[in-house]
Amino acid sequence: MWIPDHIVDQVRESSDILGVVQDYVRMKKAGNNYVGLCPFHEEKTPSFNVNPSKGIFKCFGCGKGGNVLTFVMEIERLEFVDAVRWLADRAGIKIPEQRVDREAFEQTEVVYHALRFASEYFTQKLQDPVSGAVALAYLQRRGLTENTIERFQLGYAPDSWDGLLKAAERGHIKPEALERAGLVKKNDKGGYYDRFRNRVIFPVWSHIGKITGFGGRALKEGPRTPKYLNSPETEVYHKSFVLYGLYQAKREARQQGKVLLVEGYTDVLALDQAGIGSVACCGTALTPQQVKLLGRFVKEIQLLYDADTAGAEATERAIDCILQNGLDASVVSLPEGEDPDSFVRKQGADEFKAYLQDETRDWLESFFWSAKQKNTLSTPQGMRKEISRVAERITWLQDQLLQKLYIQKTSQLFGVLEGDVAQEVAVHFRSRQTSANTAPAQPESSETVDTIPEPERKLLELMLEEGAPMIEYILGNMSLEEFQKGPSLELVEALVALYHGHTRESDKLGSIDVGQLQISALGRQLAASLLIRQHEISKKWEEKKIAVPKLNQNPKRIAKDCMRRVKRKLIKGEMKDLMSGITSAEEGSEAQLELQEEYRKKSQYLISLEKGEVFED
Repeated sequence: MWIPDHIVDQVRESSDILGVVQDYVRMKKAGNNYVGLCPFHEEKTPSFNVNPSKGIFKCFGCGKGGNVLTFVMEIERLEFVDAVRWLADRAGIKIPEQRVDREAFEQTEVVYHALRFASEYFTQKLQDPVSGAVALAYLQRRGLTENTIERFQLGYAPDSWDGLLKAAERGHIKPEALERAGLVKKNDKGGYYDRFRNRVIFPVWSHIGKITGFGGRALKEGPRTPKYLNSPETEVYHKSFVLYGLYQAKREARQQGKVLLVEGYTDVLALDQAGIGSVACCGTALTPQQVKLLGRFVKEIQLLYDADTAGAEATERAIDCILQNGLDASVVSLPEGEDPDSFVRKQGADEFKAYLQDETRDWLESFFWSAKQKNTLSTPQGMRKEISRVAERITWLQDQLLQKLYIQKTSQLFGVLEGDVAQEVAVHFRSRQTSANTAPAQPESSETVDTIPEPERKLLELMLEEGAPMIEYILGNMSLEEFQKGPSLELVEALVALYHGHTRESDKLGSIDVGQLQISALGRQLAASLLIRQHEISKKWEEKKIAVPKLNQNPKRIAKDCMRRVKRKLIKGEMKDLMSGITSAEEGSEAQLELQEEYRKKSQYLISLEKGEVFED
């Protein structure tokens, strides 16, 4: 998108650089300038200068300097156009879009407007002394103050099928806009009903401060009522790309160079109330996209998950994701049975901060003590396996000195020779190198593409053929982690990126040139093979003007069946692993009981899956 120069000039001239900078830095007047500690590097003596009359800033410590746009691009990690729009929003300036982009821009703005309206509606309902009394009492029981409720714009969705729908109609917002924003659903008769009902509402912001979706906590649970309900995938909301609380925590995170990652909305709220910034995933495991987003602000992610078996397993997966994507990982272990919300309320802010200081371990120490507690180091075979896992993680580190230091530390912790650890690391390096060297020779072969399970191939095919609505439906019910790594996952991520650039009414994604997808040759080969399989017959018939029936007469039903098959396989694999753990655990031990409970939950989920109860239409 291109913005005319005169508009850029207007935005820049309308933006008070001192006012913008003071949102991030405490400034003190010094002659014609203002000085403060630089937000871009660590320093004890202020060397960061702002000259309001000239509209410029300069740090004499690190050398960074420029105008208000440069500052916003640096501090918010934004591209030029996004920085202009960020400042324009702040200054109340409307940017006329280029004609080619105007329709898409206006369509997206309709969704954002619907989300803003919904947030205000939910907030008003929470503050209503009659309708919001139960929801407000729930939040107060969780120890949340009025300031926290206001800061995070918490709300309440009334126990009504059309409360938001009718309010939006009075506000001249069409049901179609609410549906695109994920706020209402269509019924069998073609009408609409509210998605969120009788729930405490948690608005989810993008990192630049736009509400993109919502999470809802049920006030009355039932067998068919999920405890938490999140917005579906929309053109502005994708749960694998967003982190709850990042907008509120990013300034502190940037200053400290690290951020706490917790599991739930209420964890974020309780910690923020105690003066500790944190973020949480929105109904997914930690994804590479989320790590890369955090990498704009921090170098280290501190994992603060619940003190149970599921939390421990999630911690291990998150460590892998963090290290593989270039950031450092550390772990804070809570006392058994605690979560961040409950623990900070018991301890109080000061004691909790002291606990964080004392109990934070780097990923290696955390891994070692976890292995020790699980008694996997008691045999040579177990020790060998755990050291190999550590060695693989060391290969993911991008700093050679850090690699050497972790090799030394592994030697000390596990009581083995440093040279033996280094040798194991070298084995994993060679394995990675071999994979990297052989990968380019395979793209033109169909072998790798053909290993993708048929249900997953069909889901990819449906997304290519049906376009945006099917991408939204499938990714509203499946996470990216459920797709097979490699060309399949790469293609899904490319379709998501393309989907965000199209309106719901745009051409189907299957009609575009595969070469436009930002993927590898192998990924393009997969996309092309799927499209060819769908359209090679119809293309020839079309040339002869023979009517061709649609190959997928009921695409949503087919998609649901394929998703069920994919999820069933994954769940059964997890249940198999749990059963192995149950068998090997000490009879009647707490660890075995936790594994049995987790197995029971998986079994119940499998039953719900077979009944189709886990899918959102």
